[in-house]
Amino acid sequence: MKTQWLTIHTADSPMRAYCASPDGAEAGPAILVLQEAFGVDAYVRSVCDRLADAGFVALAPELFHRIGAHVEYGYDEHAKAIAAISALTVAQVEDDCGAALAELRAHADVDPKRLGVVGFCFGGYCAVLTGLTTAVAAVVAFYPGGLSEARPGRQTPPLLDRIPKLRAATLVHFGGDDKSIPPAHVAQLKAALEKSPSRHEVSVYPGAGHAFHNQDRPTGFDPQAAEDAWHATLGWFKAMLA
Repeated sequence: MKTQWLTIHTADSPMRAYCASPDGAEAGPAILVLQEAFGVDAYVRSVCDRLADAGFVALAPELFHRIGAHVEYGYDEHAKAIAAISALTVAQVEDDCGAALAELRAHADVDPKRLGVVGFCFGGYCAVLTGLTTAVAAVVAFYPGGLSEARPGRQTPPLLDRIPKLRAATLVHFGGDDKSIPPAHVAQLKAALEKSPSRHEVSVYPGAGHAFHNQDRPTGFDPQAAEDAWHATLGWFKAMLA
């Protein structure tokens, strides 16, 4: 595996992105990795590394590039992290993800027809948005919030009414005890996906809370749910990007 930081040019400012690539000469599938509210931190970079170990080129763009390079917040700096994602508009997210995918398509190790996206929390919302606005073939969203209802101060509106137009194969993971995403919102998403032409699946992990996949957070990590969801994620990408 090889890792590097890349600079991607956007309309607003240069955007740094962490890239992990598997060893080997053949062009293969690639995954856009979209961050939680805390930046492209060690956890997000570890996701890229694990994807590279599984045979995917993985790229995690810094969506906070308008604030500066390598902006990260600690898990005890929740207010600062929320302020940073609240400053992002849906148009900016679309532009950033589009630029990052263009970078992946041009990457020597990538088959440009075999692109997917995975995101976590706010990044899960962004992953669904990317599925709606780009030509990615597969989407995986871990506990995406804000799909069903507007969140105070955010400039990223709900996507529920757009999801029936989703075509990318979409897998969504939720924790059964996630206090920030009630069961009613999960049900609404399922109903919207049923109206779409996409191949889709929604998994709910009983007893798991929000951010159950993040092993670095002081609370919330659920090893069994994390392992099951990760296994399902790799299987989804391998099947949909074959």
